[in-house]
Amino acid sequence: MSFNIPLAHPTRIGSRTFHWGRRTYVMGILNVTPDSFSGDGLGGDIGAAVAQAERMAAEGADIIDVGGESTRPGAPEVSAAEEISRVVPVIERLKAAIDLPVSIDSYKAEVAEAAVRAGASLLNDVWGLKRDARLADVAARRGLPIVISSSQRDAPAADIMTAVLDSLRWAIGRAAEAGIARENIILDPGFGFGKTVEQNVEVLRRLDELKALGRPVLLGTSRKSTIGKVLGDAPPQERLFGTVATTAIGIMNGADIVRVHDVTENVQAARMADAVARGVTVYLGLGSNLGDRKRNLALAVEAVSRDLHVNQLSPVYETEPWNVAPQPRFLNMAIEAQTTLSPSDLLDYVKNLERMLGRAAAGPGQPRVIDIDILLYGDQVLDTPALTLPHPRLAQRAFNLVPLNDLDPELKHPATGRTAAEMLSALGQIRGVAPYPENTPD
Repeated sequence: MSFNIPLAHPTRIGSRTFHWGRRTYVMGILNVTPDSFSGDGLGGDIGAAVAQAERMAAEGADIIDVGGESTRPGAPEVSAAEEISRVVPVIERLKAAIDLPVSIDSYKAEVAEAAVRAGASLLNDVWGLKRDARLADVAARRGLPIVISSSQRDAPAADIMTAVLDSLRWAIGRAAEAGIARENIILDPGFGFGKTVEQNVEVLRRLDELKALGRPVLLGTSRKSTIGKVLGDAPPQERLFGTVATTAIGIMNGADIVRVHDVTENVQAARMADAVARGVTVYLGLGSNLGDRKRNLALAVEAVSRDLHVNQLSPVYETEPWNVAPQPRFLNMAIEAQTTLSPSDLLDYVKNLERMLGRAAAGPGQPRVIDIDILLYGDQVLDTPALTLPHPRLAQRAFNLVPLNDLDPELKHPATGRTAAEMLSALGQIRGVAPYPENTPD
């Protein structure tokens, strides 16, 4: 059984796990160059760089992106040695000063190696592995995630979305050849970078088309010239509101990370856009022990993915029926998804879905074609005759906790504060729950 849904599986960056789809992450820009286009270059002032990074961390940034060479059009290239001398002292200080992942904005393999030794845990290549293919080898050897961008500076395009998608597919292939794990690939359409104003607007409008590639999307529009031109030739320092607008639009169209200079304002925009576009993170438990169990789960997943935004699917497990008379073994799994439905509307939705998939009325513990339970609905705690949240028997059920633990061991029960891993551990030795390898989601 195969679940043909393009999922962006979580990515580990430094000490943090990024769960794509739950919310938008914010990357703060830290330019340690003397010639940044936006006037925020800090040159060799390490103290000022650290202070700015600390401020961005306090304002809600999730990643700090350090760059030692300007990428503005026409900027002079600097040697790898010069770039290393700019970024390494800053990254070393940042690792001691802030508890956030640090990325290195460079296309040079030598710079990336030095930055990683200093403490960087993410590579950010604006040239999409076309300028220095060895960068992919650095990421693969170090087991690090990498942002790969689409640049049209060396190949202007008439059909911009075809060009962006083709270049990103090529870069994904190059990354795979080098041995970079798929979950370590992040995509950037390259807002700016050889595109006209009209093309940049089109990329922003059609950003959701990148989701077909199955990886998270980073959007970097902050203070860029397209915003200035749309706003009547506004200078970089007057492009904040335009940037915030692109952040909100980008999130509505599928952005997972926004790379920005002004963290506070863009964090607020991201939170508001997330509330509208993403809704609430919910966890559904799926089970089947009647008929073609494999097909029943596949049909349920397919149906849920049409109506909710599915973030992750757990592996599938074969489990003994829970505390009931002998009957066929179940196949169980869990889904992490986003929904804008209220708890009561979500309950109606899953009940209708069960009926649509052929579940007949059955008492507790009876065999069933499909069983769909709402396990968690954000941090909602609810106790009504119709619905209890979290699921009242969640902490007792290994067949629910094992898949949830696969999705996120740190997932917390909002009423007790215990994590999925802690609840699972409290059950002691787990019996009657076995992996079902041929039914593991793709």
